[in-house]
Amino acid sequence: MQPYAVIVSGGRLGDPDFFRTQTEAIAGRLLIGCDGGARHLRRAGFRPDVLLGDMDSLPSAQAVEYEQAGVKILRYPSDKDFTDTALALDYAIGLGARRIDIWGALGGRIDHALANIHLLIRGRESRVFTRIVDEFGEMFVAEAETVIDNAAGCLVSLLALCPKATGVTLEGFQYPLFQETLCKAESRGISNLITSPRAVIRAAAGHLLVIRYWRKDVFPEVD
Repeated sequence: MQPYAVIVSGGRLGDPDFFRTQTEAIAGRLLIGCDGGARHLRRAGFRPDVLLGDMDSLPSAQAVEYEQAGVKILRYPSDKDFTDTALALDYAIGLGARRIDIWGALGGRIDHALANIHLLIRGRESRVFTRIVDEFGEMFVAEAETVIDNAAGCLVSLLALCPKATGVTLEGFQYPLFQETLCKAESRGISNLITSPRAVIRAAAGHLLVIRYWRKDVFPEVD
């Protein structure tokens, strides 16, 4: 069993120092590079344990170098049905990972970003805590009860990834909720503020996306 897997995709990685610090703190991690995501790992000073994908975004010389260094390489045809990130997620779940972080999942193509966000449902349904991470924050599908400690002043947004997320209760927020329903076609859950040292999110049914920003008023820039 590999308890903690770190998947690096080919989208925007963000601050490599933040990624390096967060990744180095994970003991016994499994680093999975998704094709071009291996370039992010190299820039941050890491070598992947597994390199996975159709290899259309990675220089062939780099792939050969990794193979010679003992990196496990899983090659897929370019006309496959699933994205490299989806294949990496399934691979990590199949190894028995209990927690999975996905970096480089956002930025660039909106279709890939949306597909990656919806992959969080697959992790939740597999009972594996799965999140997308960058230097601005994290996103994940809420458990029946999710506790966020020591984050007073941080912004949190909630979005239904299904027609309706029901039984939504918020404690320790500027705008509390009790047994409410959030619908996919509304923006009611955007921009709530944690006001207590301990914030609690409860969701009885449905897939509720939690987007938490690390720092107050620090978000990706808009050109």
